[in-house]
Amino acid sequence: MRVGVLKGFLSRRYLGFWEAYLEALGVEVVRAEPPPARHQPYCLPVQGLLAQVEALKAQGVDYLLLPDLQGGVDSEKGGGQCPWLLDLEAALRRYFPGLPPVLKVPAELSERVLGRAAEVGHLLTQNPMLVGRALDRARGFLKSPPPLKTPLGSVGVVAQPYLLEEEPFRKAVEEALAQEGLIPYFPDLPPEKLREEGDRLLPMDLPTDRELLGMVHYLHRLGRVKGLLLVVSYACPPIPGLLRKAVRRLAKPHRLVTWGEDWGEALRSLREEIRGG
Repeated sequence: MRVGVLKGFLSRRYLGFWEAYLEALGVEVVRAEPPPARHQPYCLPVQGLLAQVEALKAQGVDYLLLPDLQGGVDSEKGGGQCPWLLDLEAALRRYFPGLPPVLKVPAELSERVLGRAAEVGHLLTQNPMLVGRALDRARGFLKSPPPLKTPLGSVGVVAQPYLLEEEPFRKAVEEALAQEGLIPYFPDLPPEKLREEGDRLLPMDLPTDRELLGMVHYLHRLGRVKGLLLVVSYACPPIPGLLRKAVRRLAKPHRLVTWGEDWGEALRSLREEIRGG
């Protein structure tokens, strides 16, 4: 039995447990070896995702493990208009008609995950005793990872959680800001706390939208943060609209930029506005 897993799209939050659990079941965990091919006109994160799925299909897997990014919440507001955020499985099936059977799992870890893990284990092995032993062995991986550390800079960085969870993205943002003598401050609260912050700014349904707005609210109220950098993915209109609506309520300087494009002029003007203030 071979189960393909994906890196990115919040994999840092859930994949450690599921890899340990699948291996304890005796299942082969297959990581993608994607080719460098790009899938236009999608945004950079989705391009990488599609390349991984394409590679897993070529490598041959019996199942594909996919995260439920919204925890079962359905909405047509905000980022809900983006199919990749609302229902990753459905979006992938439209792109890959021959997608392997999907094992959809929560994108975060808690004791509630054990029920879904038991269901997956029974489906894959039909062996209740093996499932019980595997759950016991993997239970130590059920703890959610702590937030990634952040430089103590003056520019708060806001982006969809699936971007901010990736070290390459953070490094690229840090390097871009450094060229203008700026240092980032990435949100350092756990997801549930950021969602509470988001509820204070604008009422939204989807967890990823609430978390995104929570970053805006939290970073804006930090005294050390003098300006905000809002980063969006290419060809994802709902997210920029949601952020523009949010920042109309704020007083600090901010710039909205697109991941993969040149930020030079936007960062220079942000630097001057921060220093002028």
